Amino acid sequence: MGLQLPYFAAWYGQTLVWMITLCCSSGFLLFGYDQGVMAGIIGADNEFGMNFGHPDAGLQGTILAVYEIGACVGSMITFGVGDALGRRRVIFIGTVVQIIGCVIQVTSYSVPQIIVGRVVTGLGVGALTSTIPTYQSETSRAKHRGKVVAVDCTVSLVGVVVAYWIDYGFAHVNGPAQWRFPVSFQCFFSVIMLPLLLFLPESPRWLAKQGKNEESRAVIARLQGKGVALDDPAVTLLHNEIQEAIAMESAGGPFKYKELFTGGKLQNLRRMLISLAVDGFSQLSGINLITYYAPVIFQSIGLSRSLALLIAGVNATEYLLASLIPIFIIEKVGRRQLMITGSTGQALSMLILAICVQNGSQAAGYVAVLCLFTFNTFFSWGWLTTPWLYAPEVCTLRIRQKGAAAASAAFWICNFIVVEITPIAIQNIGWRTYLLFFSTNAAIIPTVYFFFPETTNMPLECADYLFETGGWTKGAHRGKAHVRAIIERYNIAHNERGDQEIITSSPPSETYEDKTVIKGGY
Repeated sequence: MGLQLPYFAAWYGQTLVWMITLCCSSGFLLFGYDQGVMAGIIGADNEFGMNFGHPDAGLQGTILAVYEIGACVGSMITFGVGDALGRRRVIFIGTVVQIIGCVIQVTSYSVPQIIVGRVVTGLGVGALTSTIPTYQSETSRAKHRGKVVAVDCTVSLVGVVVAYWIDYGFAHVNGPAQWRFPVSFQCFFSVIMLPLLLFLPESPRWLAKQGKNEESRAVIARLQGKGVALDDPAVTLLHNEIQEAIAMESAGGPFKYKELFTGGKLQNLRRMLISLAVDGFSQLSGINLITYYAPVIFQSIGLSRSLALLIAGVNATEYLLASLIPIFIIEKVGRRQLMITGSTGQALSMLILAICVQNGSQAAGYVAVLCLFTFNTFFSWGWLTTPWLYAPEVCTLRIRQKGAAAASAAFWICNFIVVEITPIAIQNIGWRTYLLFFSTNAAIIPTVYFFFPETTNMPLECADYLFETGGWTKGAHRGKAHVRAIIERYNIAHNERGDQEIITSSPPSETYEDKTVIKGGY
């Protein structure tokens, strides 16, 4: 369909996995840089403000927020065409569109032009954020999936930190370069991705879904290691599991959009609602209140603009360091526990921040600054990685791209709401703004506990069995015990369909165990 992206096979095994991670991380690096770069640029009285007619708070919010609208539209376009195009082509096209948007922004001399540029940039980034997590998940081993996506998300914070420090450095430069260079620098990350994509394979699960079984087997073999034969037991086992999942999900014939709103055995509506909720919650927590407006918040408690930019850079750096922790614990602690812990810490941070801003004393101001640091820390533990990982895990192969795209759209529309209302809310209701975000974080905690199932270490093909347990929570509140039950149910069904010979002829370590580790499995 359309653009045919060439593939030059160059890497095998773990090297190939890490090169895929490098490409996906570059996309998240670009995403993070885009999120952070405008925080130190937007203003009414700096060089940016003078170039664009000294925009008031409402117009500043709009200039920032239209990027989110573009990203939401980009995600929805991917929702419609992503499965037809494939993971690699969507990422390639999204990157090219993002570069075009960047050029429009950098050459802007009027508000309408920079708004158009930010919308176009958002279109490209929306396509990336709705596809990269799926591509990364479908090419990673079950036991490493959380870790590599955590690496991607940590790298996104490298983008935020780089953006903040470039903004701080160029704030001391006079002339248009004060904002044009920071905006243009995002293309650096895009240039890394485009050639790298030519050396990376398509997702084996997408290839199998398209009926390209030999190509799917070839990719699985390359992911296993150099010289692995197409008929290797591990390759055969995983390919058969993918085929079985496709057959089970395709029993009703060609895909129809009304399937997304059905219950039944697969509970597609529940999967879609959870996918929408997990990404929406991450933004309604208030993280972009800080990412976009940290300098504004610091100025609102009495700091100079220069000092506010400096502390915002330190805050972003601490945020980055805190994000390293999930890389090592996400597969041990689990998705649910991290989300619940993160939301609890975020709620308390917002509550204390509201009290301190309302107090208005110098001492309270120092505590308020500390609250922004603690909020970022808890967010990095609970909600930085999980939303990008969770939607591809909770959805079956048949709706995985659509679930990830819908989740990305929810992320961006909620992002838009927060970015659009924040300057107006701070201007009109002041410290009460932070109480709003305290309330949303508090509401997230029981929602995750009762409705979000654990997916840690769960092979993607087991997603079909995720909601077979009875009751209104469908077993979600049981956490890791629910995962073990799903694996057991999968094995029983797998054997009943006559696949015992495949399992027993493979090395024992390649079958599903309680810890859900599959040697060579993805």
